[in-house]
Amino acid sequence: MLQSANRLRHPAEVKRVRQEGQSWRHPLLILLVQPNSLSTSRFTFVASRFVGKAVRRNRAKRLLREVVRDHLPDIQPGWDCVMIARSGLSEASYSEVDTAVYQLLHRAKLLQKHHG
Repeated sequence: MLQSANRLRHPAEVKRVRQEGQSWRHPLLILLVQPNSLSTSRFTFVASRFVGKAVRRNRAKRLLREVVRDHLPDIQPGWDCVMIARSGLSEASYSEVDTAVYQLLHRAKLLQKHHG
């Protein structure tokens, strides 16, 4: 589970990201991002009825939460992100979702550069 500081909770904040944020698309999900003035990046996960019934929607959101939690140390601070599941995500494997999230974070330039 994501820590409270990394969760985007208020509907008004989610609405702001959806209306004003920049978006990137992948066949499994959509990533919307908007800068924030905080020292952390915050995430929320959306799965509409197009994804399926409740069990499939919940699985899709759990997969996304887990993948983001694993990538969190590599994500730049200062962003509000909304991840919207698309219909194929609930049947996808963890590695497929991991690859999709990584590709979108990379395209959005949200991954920190590690020197070493």
